[in-house]
Amino acid sequence: MKKIIGSSRYVISAASVGAFVASILLLFVALAQLFRIVFRTIVNFPTTIVDPKALTIELVNNIDLFLLSAGFYIIGLGFYELFVDDSIPMPDWLEFHDFEDLKTSLVGIIIVVLAVAFLGRVLDWKAGTDIAALGIAVGLVIAGLTYFISVKTTRAKNRKSGAAADKENGA
Repeated sequence: MKKIIGSSRYVISAASVGAFVASILLLFVALAQLFRIVFRTIVNFPTTIVDPKALTIELVNNIDLFLLSAGFYIIGLGFYELFVDDSIPMPDWLEFHDFEDLKTSLVGIIIVVLAVAFLGRVLDWKAGTDIAALGIAVGLVIAGLTYFISVKTTRAKNRKSGAAADKENGA
């Protein structure tokens, strides 16, 4: 029975595969859009030079897709590392030691995506429309998520320093 329950953690590999597939799909869509943007820019180069705002908006939205793709990839790696196999060599910033690390990464990704999405709205902003409410809402969400990350980071540091002190004292 222990073996069955112990092996059940591999069920999460489905979530890892799903996140990888989502990452690849978004990457292909973002690349296809980028090629379309490049082609259209080359064909309409004189017009683009006169008014590059539309190009800028499209490129910011495209970067948003790349960021989401990278986010799904990181989440997929996190699931795999936490539940299936943690022996894959990764850079320090991409190592997940517990579920809190994965949540913190996800929150960081959400913050960046929100900021880029808001930047896209600002670039597309028409005078006379109210963008302040959206800015305040996005700012409050980002502030809340930043607070969440800071609390988690502080708790993790306190746990590690407490464990180091216990080890030092022979406890």
